[in-house]
Amino acid sequence: MYKIYPKVKYIKYTKDEFTKKDKYSVFFTENLENVFTNLKSFIKVKKTRKVGDINFIYEKARSVQTYKLVIEKDKIDVYYNDASGAYYASQTLKQIFKSEKLETVEIWDEPKLLVRGFTLDISRNKVPSLKTIYKIIDLMAELKMNHFELYVEGFSYEYDFARKHLLEDGYITKEEYKLIEDYCFAREIDFVPNQNGFGHMGPWLATKEYKDLAICPDGAFYWGRHRSPVTLDPKDPRSIQLVSKMYEEMLPNRKSKYFNINFDEPMELGMGKTKELVEKEGLSNVYLDYLNLVLEEVKKYNKTPIMWGDVLIKDQEALKKLPKDIIFVDWGYDATYKFSETLKTLGTLNIKFGAAPGTTSWCSFTGRTQDFIENIKSACDNVYKYNGLGILLTDWGDAGHLQLLPSIVAPLVFAGFYSWSLQEGEMLNVTKYLNEEVFQDEKGNFAQILLGIGNYYQFENYYITNATLTFFGYMWADYALKQEKPLDYYYEKIKNSVIEDVKYKALVEYLELYRKGLKNTKLKIKDKKLVLAEINQSIDLVLVTRLLMQSFNPKLDKNNKLKLLEKLFKNAKILEKQKELWLARNKKSNLAESIEMLEAVFKLGKLHYKALQGENYE
Repeated sequence: MYKIYPKVKYIKYTKDEFTKKDKYSVFFTENLENVFTNLKSFIKVKKTRKVGDINFIYEKARSVQTYKLVIEKDKIDVYYNDASGAYYASQTLKQIFKSEKLETVEIWDEPKLLVRGFTLDISRNKVPSLKTIYKIIDLMAELKMNHFELYVEGFSYEYDFARKHLLEDGYITKEEYKLIEDYCFAREIDFVPNQNGFGHMGPWLATKEYKDLAICPDGAFYWGRHRSPVTLDPKDPRSIQLVSKMYEEMLPNRKSKYFNINFDEPMELGMGKTKELVEKEGLSNVYLDYLNLVLEEVKKYNKTPIMWGDVLIKDQEALKKLPKDIIFVDWGYDATYKFSETLKTLGTLNIKFGAAPGTTSWCSFTGRTQDFIENIKSACDNVYKYNGLGILLTDWGDAGHLQLLPSIVAPLVFAGFYSWSLQEGEMLNVTKYLNEEVFQDEKGNFAQILLGIGNYYQFENYYITNATLTFFGYMWADYALKQEKPLDYYYEKIKNSVIEDVKYKALVEYLELYRKGLKNTKLKIKDKKLVLAEINQSIDLVLVTRLLMQSFNPKLDKNNKLKLLEKLFKNAKILEKQKELWLARNKKSNLAESIEMLEAVFKLGKLHYKALQGENYE
């Protein structure tokens, strides 16, 4: 029996054996260089102009991305309609050829969802190295995924016109961008350019040059605190001029026919300069007017626009005004998000749509295992049910981008598996695949540890969306230090997140048990030491933050609070470890800002320690 991931739609063993050779002749009815290159990665092959050992045969009647694979005693035939289908067949052969004995078989396979994508945030502090990006693309290719985006806001792309704002070793160069594009297309993955141009413009608006393009140049209060400006003024003609310059540098000569304009979270729309306009015309209409201006720019490059759906998803009249060619992607990142309702609306309105679930790695340190399973499954099931195009799994870098690479792997694998097959029980296959293929753990335990630490948040007092309460304990420390009374501010923010001492001890024991379990793994991958260090660091980030939070437990006496803080201080080594692990997979980018946020946990802890000892900390 073959191990084939993702699950194939139909497989029938025909009770014979294909004879292996040292070298195989391969016949193509048309040029399929990507397929031939892939075959060379696992067997010795040579091209032939007549029927060979392995034959790729074009069939017009077959659907796109599908393939039929027939292994007989003396030959292997692949029937396909497009290059993608042929490539997926070669990926299946790659897994089959790992078997000592090649059983004869008939396989028919096709994806349930046409688009199976992933978006990686490279704009919040962390810009991955080319090696890391290639590693992700290679995994996507194994999973038969076909759409990849690097999310760009601010200065994470090499804009010549804004070169003075670029951080040293903090952006993807144009040369690297082209290399990534070529690497993707060689694996039948569409590398789709991505650039925000409405909300999420904070880095641009933080400069003197562009500050006055903001709706609220001095920032605005929302989500519990005053925040710096992030949204362009849609009525200022200089806003569209800035966006046009960005497009001029990113879009020419791109291979993809798509472009993600984002357009999510214009947080100040309806405030400041736009208050009267929105009151008069309505928020959705103001939004659509600016959207149409931007779409005129997109048309110059013959791209089909993709946009996020958060602003318009609840306004059906506005949805009806969307251009017919736009692809509307509704996002939601939690087990509780109701794709069943939002996607039904989009399907009823005949809007081209997709869904964006999340890896849940951000704002959690480890990911949220139960959430990503429910979230991805809901997105895929409802896209299929309401005739959508597919999914775009997202991984964001909010609040310092502290999460490490292993935290995104399990959700990426599950998204790849489930968006292809929509078959029940895929998480069982994910565990096997992670252990056997991705991390190559000979003892078969690593995947369970990776998934297990991602459920620590179930020890918390209550459920929140898009984060864990523990992560907020880290985040509020940084904000607290900027307040007049930092300890009072912090306590007010986290008082309902402090867990009972008995539950806290259970949480510590839970994570330490998984840490201990790492000793019962035997990874065979090249970066095994790095991966194990990343898992240990992820656990430490949770435990260190909890030490600070629990030191504010009003039910503990002073001595026990001091002991928690003393233990916190002994773990300050995680700051240097975070730098080391960051630089192992990423450019330096804005590491300093990220570390400064993490340092706040220890600085606030010292203030609390002094206060408990009766010293004046102000």
